[in-house]
Amino acid sequence: MSCEEIRVVAVKFGQDFNLYFADEEGLECDHWMAVSPLPHQIFRNVSNQVLMVRPGPENAVMSVFESMTDQEMTPGCGVHFTIHYYKDNRLEDGMSVAFSVLVENKTYCMYCTHEGGEKTVRFREEVVPKEILENSSDIIFIQKSVSPTDTKAFKFESSLMRGYFLGFQKRENLSKLILKRCDEDQVDESTHLIIP
Repeated sequence: MSCEEIRVVAVKFGQDFNLYFADEEGLECDHWMAVSPLPHQIFRNVSNQVLMVRPGPENAVMSVFESMTDQEMTPGCGVHFTIHYYKDNRLEDGMSVAFSVLVENKTYCMYCTHEGGEKTVRFREEVVPKEILENSSDIIFIQKSVSPTDTKAFKFESSLMRGYFLGFQKRENLSKLILKRCDEDQVDESTHLIIP
């Protein structure tokens, strides 16, 4: 007969009424907590097009992949994203992240939504929160490596809509940012985003 070690974790409520789990380093909260931002990131698809966010008609915000030169990528033009990393004890398969971008002196946050029966990605004017208390969030994505040898290509799965990844789809002469259904082990280059 063998004996297995069973790990028991202490739980207590903090002064902020959040539930905390004890670990070797102290207490950990059971919600997403921002730990560090990584500013000025430019996202490219496998066609080397740059993800750009810009104002559209009727206060809508559009996101497309376009070919751009380095000289065209000026501050505030909608191509310099900040990746906000969150500490999360619930996920073991990647890093929890949120995305924001500065367009014409306004900060926009990327989020997932249902529109017309489709799952899609949109941007709303919002500052990314330092804490997210819910168990799921429309702004949190799970950053996953595409391969152990490629340190610049990633897939980003929606934490709210598991199995759906950020991707791009060609429509007319543009490549549009979309949420795409994809199996975890499926190779689909349209869901690979490159961060230089």
